[in-house]
Amino acid sequence: MLKISRNLLEDIYQHVRRDYPYECCGIITGRNDPIKEVLATHPVANLNKERTHDRYELDPRQFQLIDDQARKQGLSVLGFYHSHPDHPCAPSEFDRDHAWEGYSYMIIAIAAGQRIEVTSWTINDKGRFEEEEIGTE
Repeated sequence: MLKISRNLLEDIYQHVRRDYPYECCGIITGRNDPIKEVLATHPVANLNKERTHDRYELDPRQFQLIDDQARKQGLSVLGFYHSHPDHPCAPSEFDRDHAWEGYSYMIIAIAAGQRIEVTSWTINDKGRFEEEEIGTE
């Protein structure tokens, strides 16, 4: 389960709306004991400038800075989020090919710049995505 407050989820939604119709991305950090609890969201630049409508690429330098900052606070990178503008919030083949085991992958579908739906996924031991429950408070 991925636990996230409504306020942090709304921060992600605002990022998704702001960058629509392009894919946006970010990193989620928090505690992973015994469940994943998101305590911060970090919008990250999408380095993919050629296919921003359907691809994202996290800036590795930003990832390293956020990871270092989280560790100093006793937290961990729990996973990532990205948007699917005018597409379902199910992982694409590209998403699967670029996913790492152990992380949560939140996908936020945004339709016509307004309607939003969110799912979260993890990679199982067979290298396939499994949907992860999202708990909000």
